[in-house]
Amino acid sequence: MITIFEGPRNSGKTFLANHFSTLNKLPIFKFEFVDWFNCLKLEDKSKSTHLFALGKEAMLMQLNRDGLVYDFILDRGFLTVFTWAIISGRISEQEAKSQIEMVVNKGLISNLRIVKVKGKNPNEQPRNKDKWDFRDSSDEESQTLENLISFVNSKCPSIEVIEVENNFTPDTLQKLKEI
Repeated sequence: MITIFEGPRNSGKTFLANHFSTLNKLPIFKFEFVDWFNCLKLEDKSKSTHLFALGKEAMLMQLNRDGLVYDFILDRGFLTVFTWAIISGRISEQEAKSQIEMVVNKGLISNLRIVKVKGKNPNEQPRNKDKWDFRDSSDEESQTLENLISFVNSKCPSIEVIEVENNFTPDTLQKLKEI
């Protein structure tokens, strides 16, 4: 099973995914998208950037569906790919929904669960993480992700979506133990 940690930038996904990985003694994978984006000289608004990211997701989900990978944690997954495709203008929301239906129809949603992380890091220090830092203060990613999760639920009601409110206190870490 793949456990995918999804959520907006600066919500603490990576920290929680790493903690969950340690708790459950499961490996964690985070695709080095920014490095590939820069090395391949991809363009933010390009459909080819979306297809590059989607290809990785489709492969991981197919390997998982076909039983060729062990359980692991994924820091950001297919919902992030579609969310960023929409908010960056790579594809329309309708194209994203059509492609999500294709993913569902191919059975790629099976044997995975989503941990949806909500919250905002209280550390207001500006980050210098990547070229998308300007989106750290926007709610657009969060709202788009929420809409896509609802859409996935409507197409595949059996998918497990676990919501974790990250309040950046030890209480949040305790909640992960209950998953």
